Amino acid sequence: MINIISAIGSLGTFIMALFYFVSVSVQLYQMKISFLPALGFNQILITRDKDELQLKNVGIESKSEQDYLKLYNLGGGAAKNIKIEIYIGNQEVLQEKYVNILPSKEGYLLPINKDVFSEIESTIQNNGYQSDLNVKLTYQHNVSRKTQELYLNGIIDRFNTYDEKSIYELQFFNNSQ
Repeated sequence: MINIISAIGSLGTFIMALFYFVSVSVQLYQMKISFLPALGFNQILITRDKDELQLKNVGIESKSEQDYLKLYNLGGGAAKNIKIEIYIGNQEVLQEKYVNILPSKEGYLLPINKDVFSEIESTIQNNGYQSDLNVKLTYQHNVSRKTQELYLNGIIDRFNTYDEKSIYELQFFNNSQ
């Protein structure tokens, strides 16, 4: 009788150890996920007031014109050695910027040049939806040191139209190359 009770106790101990192992494995996996960087842009509105285009990054209070995009690290980890390339179609790179480190919940103001504005203007004039504006983000994960590449394609959507003022939204979607 004592042997049966001992066997049941040993089986219970084995099952509890198995549950503990699974619980610790799940917690370690969740910790690993919380250190992954996730780069992306905030909401970008483009207004046309008469013949002039103006960018407005939602969430940034500024009384002057904005000629930059704000890149955010929305993940839990830091992205290092970020290389940002802006190009049109498959042509040569129009702009290239480098960021040493971008901690979690921080942003980087990415200035854009006249060629990028020209592409946005031509897409709007042609009533296009998908532009040839592409962004390539290459960065390293702070913990694993692996190099990640992210290809984004700019899409311009009509947001709202008033009497003499049109508002468009510039969105970036993942584009696998």
